[in-house]
Amino acid sequence: MKSFLKKYINKFKYAFDGLYAGLRHDRSIALQGLIALAVIAVCGWLSLSWLEWMVIIAMILLVMGAEFINSAVEELCDALYPEYDVRAKKIKDYAAAAVLLFAILAAVVGLTVIGGKLF
Repeated sequence: MKSFLKKYINKFKYAFDGLYAGLRHDRSIALQGLIALAVIAVCGWLSLSWLEWMVIIAMILLVMGAEFINSAVEELCDALYPEYDVRAKKIKDYAAAAVLLFAILAAVVGLTVIGGKLF
């Protein structure tokens, strides 16, 4: 039982290690983190409802999660294809496009929520 619990706790440790490393060493992730903090600050000033907060937080986590996956894909491609490779470019472009789509969704939702409060 103790071994199972230790393995379970280690999974969280590894996840937090990845979170820390991404925020500290990946510029795209760090930028998304700064944008998230700015959005949270603006939303705090606007006195959002509980539901509006949940939607904003969900959008932030969706974009951040996509950015982490994109960065992981880029790292893997760079490891598998040290020299330029059209396949690696295609894979990276697809992952970046996914982040872009999530970011567009988050922007539309955020502008709707924040715009509704401002206007």
